[in-house]
Amino acid sequence: MRDKGNLTPVNSMDLPFQDERQGKSHTVNIAKENIWGDSTDSLYIPQSPTPHESFISDYLDPEITFVTAYFKLGRFQKGNTGDIHFDLNTYVTWMNEFANFNNNVIAFTDLPEIQQQLLALRSHLPKDRTQIHIVNQKDTWAFSLAPKIKEIFADEDYPKHHPNTVLEGYPCAMHVKYELIEKVIRQRMHRTKYLAWIDIGYFREKNQNIFHLKIPVDFQNDHIAFLQMGKFEPGHTASTIIRDNIFWVAGGMFVARPEYLIVFVEDYKRTVEDLLGRGLMSTDQQVIYIMYTKSEEARPRIPIQTYSASCKCDWFYLAKLCRLTWERFHKLKQSTFMEIYHRNML
Repeated sequence: MRDKGNLTPVNSMDLPFQDERQGKSHTVNIAKENIWGDSTDSLYIPQSPTPHESFISDYLDPEITFVTAYFKLGRFQKGNTGDIHFDLNTYVTWMNEFANFNNNVIAFTDLPEIQQQLLALRSHLPKDRTQIHIVNQKDTWAFSLAPKIKEIFADEDYPKHHPNTVLEGYPCAMHVKYELIEKVIRQRMHRTKYLAWIDIGYFREKNQNIFHLKIPVDFQNDHIAFLQMGKFEPGHTASTIIRDNIFWVAGGMFVARPEYLIVFVEDYKRTVEDLLGRGLMSTDQQVIYIMYTKSEEARPRIPIQTYSASCKCDWFYLAKLCRLTWERFHKLKQSTFMEIYHRNML
């Protein structure tokens, strides 16, 4: 029986491959099993998720539109060792891989040079594949939280995890993901059945060829898919999750149908505001853990479907799985075409 709250691919098994355009089912080999041993007594699993009726996507193109962003934060320390720092050049280097990324992309930035670089990188792709919008940080809900977050971080007894609980702009940049996803949905900026967030620095391996990401074959349409990178432990509260900087899922990529994703975003923003009122704040990875622990009262309405590499160590596995799904689908289409071609030649 499928575990709706925690579906983590690990050991290989055959699953049906649904070609939504043709209405045909095929079989591919995808891994699935819970390898984390999560505390199901502590993990809140919403039942019977209800979509937002204004944004039903049943008849849209069964592809994924990806939303991404870069906002200027300056140079900052990553991790507590003090020997790793990220800056604009770091992200500009990683961003180059968007040149070969052949999904629809909607990007937001406060830097015109980032807008121009992304347009140049993707100029060889169909024009409708790319939208890039200039957004001022001051005009966003997420960055308007910065003064209050700075005040919280200024407490000398507040836990220090670079940059999560040190640089006030960093959690703002994490929270703005969900605000921008909401903007894309409400303004109907996408034309696809699935909508995803992907970090601007997600693709860190060089890709020589054009690639595409397709929804995993076992994705549950009333869930939101994340990559799991930590065990869901019992007994944690908002304070201990932030104090110990623990996480359950990775925030670098997530995907869902818009009618469910917008409900998740509403719950996420409500949780952020609640934490702020309690003098607590960190990144989206901690906020999501807090949302789904029974130790808190968030009670989100959309269940999370988790994926994981067997090594439990690959922070970029979800995109790799989506790429593998596309490659198998593409190969299947090619073989079907050749079969029909040869049959007609006889």
